[in-house]
Amino acid sequence: MTLIDRHSFVPLYFQLAQILRSHIKLGDLPAGKDIPSERDLMKDYGLSRNTVRQALAQLEIEGLIVRSHGSGTRVASLSNSYPYFLNTFFENRDLLLRAGYKPDVITLSVQLVTPPEAARLALQLEPGVQVIQKELLFFADGRTAMYTLDYMLPSISGDYDMSPEGAGFLNYLDRAGGRRVEYVAVELTPVEAAGDVASRFNCLPGSPLLLMKETFLDESQKLPIAFSMNYFNRELISFRLLTRRGE
Repeated sequence: MTLIDRHSFVPLYFQLAQILRSHIKLGDLPAGKDIPSERDLMKDYGLSRNTVRQALAQLEIEGLIVRSHGSGTRVASLSNSYPYFLNTFFENRDLLLRAGYKPDVITLSVQLVTPPEAARLALQLEPGVQVIQKELLFFADGRTAMYTLDYMLPSISGDYDMSPEGAGFLNYLDRAGGRRVEYVAVELTPVEAAGDVASRFNCLPGSPLLLMKETFLDESQKLPIAFSMNYFNRELISFRLLTRRGE
């Protein structure tokens, strides 16, 4: 067993995370296998509960483990890690298909709202301007996978068909907005579930999710057409970004 070096400048929690990370990557802890309990890790490595929890939190952020209330902590399935290509945008339904799931989607609400600050800034709106908010819930093999909030100017009207036979969100924006979407600016960050988002996933507040913010732009890359906030269930899907070294 690899020992913790208490004389190292490397923090204890980081050392434990690296030990567990190595076991996962070498296959000693295969996908779906339970991680040793906090009590066992404390005993085996002589660490405090807080240090062990910091190490597990780090591995959870990296998508290597999944912690579920009532079912413990286990190694995440690599099949849930989807390779996201930086130069290609996929519809949410297509993304779930490519990750190996059978997708489904329902529209929860369509209403005129004062947008959150992130949406207002992305759409370059003055304070107080209202927009259309469409609230959707995506399922993967029957499990809640994504919770999406789409924001569009009131001038973009009509509904879009998210069925397997439908044209999808981009074609809807092209048709209803009168401008073709050529670019999508993406921001991907880990977040904790809270409020309405936690209730949509039926999870405890503080549960880890991934948030993908998308700003849909025309050819000039200066005129925003729509803005989306997509929350992902990290038990079902995460992302690996592949980039190439610049010159």
